Amino acid sequence: MKKFLIITLSFFAFISLMYLGLNLFGKMIYNKQSCERFNIDNIELRTGVNIPEVTTTYCQCKDNKKVSKFIINTDKVDLDNYVSRNDFTQIDDLYIKENDTKNSTYKVVCNKKTAELIVNITYKTN
Repeated sequence: MKKFLIITLSFFAFISLMYLGLNLFGKMIYNKQSCERFNIDNIELRTGVNIPEVTTTYCQCKDNKKVSKFIINTDKVDLDNYVSRNDFTQIDDLYIKENDTKNSTYKVVCNKKTAELIVNITYKTN
């Protein structure tokens, strides 16, 4: 009985540590305000837009503002399907998704003709 209790407690301690570690890792990515590591993950967490396979990436981050530009690989990504899966709203020839949250303001613009995906994020300071 004692062995079973030790194994059970060890298992729950391991699961709890894994959950805590992954949660802290996610918060670290979410709070990252640079173009260095985890740029795409940060964008995906903040905007809810999946960044598909891309051929070109450009990013500039300055004064709590990040502008990232991606050229989507149209050989591997169906743009019609991509736009519908990510809940973009069509305005003229562009597809846009924007929101103002308590932590940031973002605007994601997808141009299907040029396969460009432009993400503007303004980080709010607390």
